[in-house]
Amino acid sequence: MNISIKEKNSFKEMNFIKFWLVSSLFFITFPVSLVFCFLYLGSLRTKHLIMALIDDILQTILIIILLLSAIIYFLINYLSMYFS
Repeated sequence: MNISIKEKNSFKEMNFIKFWLVSSLFFITFPVSLVFCFLYLGSLRTKHLIMALIDDILQTILIIILLLSAIIYFLINYLSMYFS
C-alpha cells in the first residue's frame, strides 16, 4: 500500500515580517545561505524555502505589472483628454 503524504511547507505559513527577514537574509548572503540551509535544514526544508521564495517573487512581479499597467492606462486616458 503506497500512501503519499504531502509535506506541509512551514515557510508559507510564516507571518509577513518573519518571512521578509528570512528572505532578505537569504538573498543578501545568497551563495553562502543556500549551502547553509542545505546543511542545516536538510534538502526537503531547503526545497520548501526555495519554493516559498519563488512564489513570493512571482507574486511581487505580478503585482508590479498590474500596478504599472493600471498607472499607464490612467495616464494615457488622462492625457488623451488634452490631445483630442
